Amino acid sequence: MKSSIQHAFVAVVLLLLASGSALADIRIDLVKGKRTVRDKISFTIEVSHEVNEDPRYKERPEFIVVEGLTFASPASGIIAVDGKGIQRFDEAASVAGQRTEITYGRHVITLQVTEPAVVTSMVVLVRGGVVREVIGESGEGAATGTGRPANISVEERLTALEQRVRQLEAEVETLKRGRRNQ
Repeated sequence: MKSSIQHAFVAVVLLLLASGSALADIRIDLVKGKRTVRDKISFTIEVSHEVNEDPRYKERPEFIVVEGLTFASPASGIIAVDGKGIQRFDEAASVAGQRTEITYGRHVITLQVTEPAVVTSMVVLVRGGVVREVIGESGEGAATGTGRPANISVEERLTALEQRVRQLEAEVETLKRGRRNQ
């Protein structure tokens, strides 16, 4: 009798450990610590099939949730997946995620804020798929819409964008002067 109780206990512990490791495969922390967002920030993720796939997830995963989104102080903005807004939040210190349909493949998750904010946590959960962040691969530049190589540093990219903004501002001023002179 004592042996069967021990076997049952061991089976329960193994089941809990297995379920815990399965959850680790479908969640990813995109922000840990503190990250300042001035306007928006995007993350490229890849959702793929599980190794021991459940037949109900053959065509697509069940859903994606951006959960655990917390700020150092209340913030307002939106969360978008592949350019489509999926959730809005107003003056919230934390945002409870909403389930949204998703497919297998690469997706871009964007957090856009109305005023600069400090994000302290951002977790993505996918039910029925394995999720990983795509960092430094050639698809990253195209996914974020920059068209620039993925190996360019943030500082170099920021400098280039600031220069491009100055060029566009000068072009706008030139066009305005030309319009006034006509």
